[in-house]
Amino acid sequence: MTQPDTRTGAEPGPSAQAAQPEPHAQSPAAERNRGPQTLRSMLSFSERVDLLIRVVLAVAVSIGCYFIIEPFLTAIVIAAILAVVTWPLFASARSSAGGSTTLPALLMVFLLIIGVLIPSSFLLIALAQQIPKGISVIREWIASGFTIPPAISEIPGIGPWLHDQLLFAIDPASLSTTMQKLLEPLSAALLNAAVNVSNILLQLALVTFIVFFFYRDGAWFADRVQALMKRVSGDLSNELTKILVNTTRSVVFGLVGTALGQAVVAGIGFWIAGVPGILMLCTLVFVLSIVPIGPPLVWGPSAIWLYSQGETGMAVFLVLWGLLAVSSVDNFLKPILIARGSSLPLALIFLGVFGGVIAFGFLGLILGPILLAVGLSMLQAWLKNPILAAKLDPDRPRRSRRPIKREKRESTQAKGNSLDNPSDQENTSE
Repeated sequence: MTQPDTRTGAEPGPSAQAAQPEPHAQSPAAERNRGPQTLRSMLSFSERVDLLIRVVLAVAVSIGCYFIIEPFLTAIVIAAILAVVTWPLFASARSSAGGSTTLPALLMVFLLIIGVLIPSSFLLIALAQQIPKGISVIREWIASGFTIPPAISEIPGIGPWLHDQLLFAIDPASLSTTMQKLLEPLSAALLNAAVNVSNILLQLALVTFIVFFFYRDGAWFADRVQALMKRVSGDLSNELTKILVNTTRSVVFGLVGTALGQAVVAGIGFWIAGVPGILMLCTLVFVLSIVPIGPPLVWGPSAIWLYSQGETGMAVFLVLWGLLAVSSVDNFLKPILIARGSSLPLALIFLGVFGGVIAFGFLGLILGPILLAVGLSMLQAWLKNPILAAKLDPDRPRRSRRPIKREKRESTQAKGNSLDNPSDQENTSE
């Protein structure tokens, strides 16, 4: 409220009111000299202590939650991957059930038990019984001395030459020593896996238990993940969520397709070589193909068995078939299948699969490509920032034809929008 003039008794006019300076106004130079306010200047001492206590408690609770979940982390990740991959099938079952989630979730878990848990249990029990026998046979074969089979020299055309080249390139004594050194850690790992069959079966049962809740409460989990992605990545949350889902499904489908292809190719080799129990061996190849050295654990002992039965030629054929045909399926088909549904180039698929296995173990087969896909998408979005693009290449609009085409396309869209919205034209004309 303005005060009247003491000399005239009248209130000051508008010009006089505007001329009066505000009591707390400061010049821009003074504002710049003050500098930005820090958190310490904005909060009192007691508020800073309260904030520090809250941060320490949040970190402590997070660490405690991690230690509680850590024993089940592998099962949780596998269950989440199964839920993401099979979610379209669950959505169809949910639609057929009238929107109910409990009954379709139970149906999906039942299918997983019938199709995955029970067959895996029988295979693991069979492997636990056969692994010690196979290791003892391999050790006896290595201890007897590695020799080049005479059947190699009997191959028409190139047999004698191939036999001489192998004699020149391979020292049987040193090769036997090397194979014995390589067999020790491998046999220890296989025996440990055979002993821990009960633990593996328990993990599979835990996966089926957890995946039920992912099915039933999938919408709730999806909302929380979407909120977390939006909090972390902002406008990129929808794009990154799509990348996570598509890459996960592509990697799983690539692994399953590669396993099926390796099982079929290995089965052809077993049939040609005359190895008994082809169906069981093909099933083992299918299951073990998710491990980088899985298929050789099947066709390798089969070749040794053929050699011990006097079928040297077929043993050599099976080894060559496994190295050239079965391994080629894994090296070429897997990256192609994974790249079809993801946004990663083929080279990054190779790096993601093999680097993920080295860094994270079994889960790295899926986590490696997913992390690379998310990182690449974030990098591309960052590079598409117009301010950053102008700093990196200020002359790009004059040299590149793509911005010109984009401008033409935008102008065409603007015309179309103006035609769709006549009110905009009227406002413009006014």
